[in-house]
Amino acid sequence: MKFNKSSKTTTTEFNISTPCYYEQQGSGSPIVFIHGSYATTSTWKKIVQQLASTHHCISIKLPGHCGMPDPDDFAAPNIDTELKIIESVIAELIEQPDQPIHLIGHSFGGVVALALALKGSVKIQELTLFEPVSTWVFESVNDQVMTAQVNAFIQDYRQGISNNDPYVCGKVIDFWGGEGAFAPLPDFIKDGMVPLTANNNRHWTLCENTHQDRNKLNALTIPTRLVCGSASNPIAQAIVSHLSNELPNNKRHTIEGASHFLVTSHATHCIDIINDAITA
Repeated sequence: MKFNKSSKTTTTEFNISTPCYYEQQGSGSPIVFIHGSYATTSTWKKIVQQLASTHHCISIKLPGHCGMPDPDDFAAPNIDTELKIIESVIAELIEQPDQPIHLIGHSFGGVVALALALKGSVKIQELTLFEPVSTWVFESVNDQVMTAQVNAFIQDYRQGISNNDPYVCGKVIDFWGGEGAFAPLPDFIKDGMVPLTANNNRHWTLCENTHQDRNKLNALTIPTRLVCGSASNPIAQAIVSHLSNELPNNKRHTIEGASHFLVTSHATHCIDIINDAITA
């Protein structure tokens, strides 16, 4: 997979015959951002606008999102599909091969970011996870109560997909963002989510099966920020809580009044957290 470089001060230009799985802005130490499901790189717009004055900000476009081709592994979803794209982007854009990055993920992007950190194929100096929906963690720590709640939601959601329920995507938005979060969204946003349902369903499979033994979590020494909103789904809070207990070098943050979409609703708070040092 080969990408064409452009100036680091503007959004990347690329040959239309080759999918370009990133946007970049600014210069300095590199930060790589991974957006969530039913989302785009615009997730990071407010944050990148501030950080690009001092950092080389690289925003990943996930497969099936931001105009990128759908993944080809729907029959057997594998997180390596995402990881290989990100590895290729980093290899192309980071000028010094050994230069470490700050890796940041939100929601499903947090699942991908954590998987990349655990894989160890990229040199990561810092890891920041905004409400990673790594539901596989419940199996790792034998949290049967939360596992049952997640399974109940997934069963209901997939039944809605099978029934061709209108705006079944709203179930996911309400699940993570709180009951009623989907209804007030503009129609063009709702309509834009509908074609992403198959990709989101694939993401749920990856949230379930990207499983790592807790010993692997215990061995991940990368300085990690774990961020959750005080008004978020208890499942999201439980994931952050378990990761905080398992990762040996982490700092946990709670943004008061925020819910799952905190990176856009509380961007200033998120920037402060990104800039906050982590000590072992």
